Amino acid sequence: MAPRGGALPLEWRRQILAAIENGLDVISGLHYMLDDDPEFARAAHEHGVNLVDVRRPPAEIDVAGLHPRRSGSWVVTFVGSDCAVGKMTAALEVVTAARDLGLSAEFVATGQTGIMLDGGGIAIDRVIGDFMAGAAERLVIEAAERSDWVFVEGQGSLLHPGYSGVTLALLHGSLPDAMILVHQPSRTHIDQYPLAIPPLDRLVALYEEAARWVKPAPVVAICLNTRDMDERNARRTIAEAADVTGLPVTDPVRDGGRTLVEAVVHSAEASSAAGVN
Repeated sequence: MAPRGGALPLEWRRQILAAIENGLDVISGLHYMLDDDPEFARAAHEHGVNLVDVRRPPAEIDVAGLHPRRSGSWVVTFVGSDCAVGKMTAALEVVTAARDLGLSAEFVATGQTGIMLDGGGIAIDRVIGDFMAGAAERLVIEAAERSDWVFVEGQGSLLHPGYSGVTLALLHGSLPDAMILVHQPSRTHIDQYPLAIPPLDRLVALYEEAARWVKPAPVVAICLNTRDMDERNARRTIAEAADVTGLPVTDPVRDGGRTLVEAVVHSAEASSAAGVN
């Protein structure tokens, strides 16, 4: 669990100490570093357990430098209409589908939950502002050395009053060749803010414009999170989104990620044929 702002609720202290005293390692996704807390650190030492702060960034991160990555790699960054609309889940589904198709694909974790699932990555929102894009750049360059298809977990939204800075730094640092836009159709406003979410075609234009400031990258597909819809409404909403945007649209949890992988591969092939990248 990671409460808004990543602080440690006071009522959690007793439970954490109880876990430590019962010999359990504690893995934390908070901004509050458990291992820096004298009481927790002392208890962990006494009981021989580990405190793992997954949001703790590496000590040395450079400012983004537009450094080239391995030729032949293709990077896709997941972007969203809001926080918690399914960007991480979509990326994981696409990586699974890509691997099932025999592609050399890798998930790049940029948030605490993704790090816990993947075992690697950097929580971008914990990095000092000047170095957020550099952290994303580093992750992508390293992943591109290992895999041909790199899928970057998105964070926040360009529309979000609190987290848009993280979103933009991740977008510019990852320097994607393409983007996949993730949206929950039932969500009409930014969560906890009186700000309306614009139509999908407008969102596509916003992200493509922001990417263009550093490196042009098209949105090549739309991922819809239809978890709160029945089958009929989900199919209708997916079809309507495809009509509005002219892009492939799917819910990868319902239908798997193959449609999204095919859109990514098509974009790479079209770019190669045009002599781009």
